[in-house]
Amino acid sequence: MDPHLPFIDLHRHLDGNMRLTTILDLARRHSIRLPADTPEGLRPHVQVMEKVPDLLTFLTKFEWMIAVLADAAACRRIARENVEDAKAEGIDYLELRFSPYFMAMSHQLDMAKVVEAVVEGVAEGSRATGVKVKLIGILSRTFGAAACQRELEALLTHREHLVALDLAGDEKNHPAELVVEHFKRGRDAGWAITVHAGEAGGAPSV
Repeated sequence: MDPHLPFIDLHRHLDGNMRLTTILDLARRHSIRLPADTPEGLRPHVQVMEKVPDLLTFLTKFEWMIAVLADAAACRRIARENVEDAKAEGIDYLELRFSPYFMAMSHQLDMAKVVEAVVEGVAEGSRATGVKVKLIGILSRTFGAAACQRELEALLTHREHLVALDLAGDEKNHPAELVVEHFKRGRDAGWAITVHAGEAGGAPSV
C-alpha cells in the first residue's frame, strides 16, 4: 500500500461500530442488563464470530449496542468515538452512516435529538483528530414505510450536515418500492443516494 495515498472508509455503520468497553460503561451508567459483564464475554453477542445464515441474523448483533443508547449523550459519545477509532486505524477520510430510528427505538428517544447528537459528536471527533467525516442518514425499512417517513423528517432537521440518504434493513420483506417517495424528498434536499441491495433480496432487488 502506498503510504502517500489517503486511507479511506466509505461504508461504516456508526450504530454498529461501538467499543466493547463503551457498551459496558453505558450499561452500568443506565442500569441496563447485558448478557455479559466483561469485554470478552460480551464480544460474541455483538460481533460476528462465525458464518451466519442470513441478513436478519447478522442484524441481531446490533441489538445490544442500541440497547445502551439511553440518551443523547450516549449517541454523541459513540459518534465521537467512531471518529477517534478511525484515526487510530490510520483512516484519513470516513463516511459514517446511521439510522436515527434504530438508535432511538430502545429508549424511545427523540429522533431529531439523536441526529443532533450524532452531528455534534462527529464534529467533536473530527476537530480533535483531523479526520474528515461525511454523514449519511439511513432509512431502516425493517420498520415499514411510515417509520421511514418519521426517520426522514428527523434527518431533514439537520439536512445541511448530511451528504446522502441510504436504505438498509430487511430487504426481503420490505422492498425499496415502498420508499420511492421518501428518496425523492432526499434528492430534493440535495443529498446523494445510496442503497443496500442484494444482501437478502437477490438480483431483482438490486
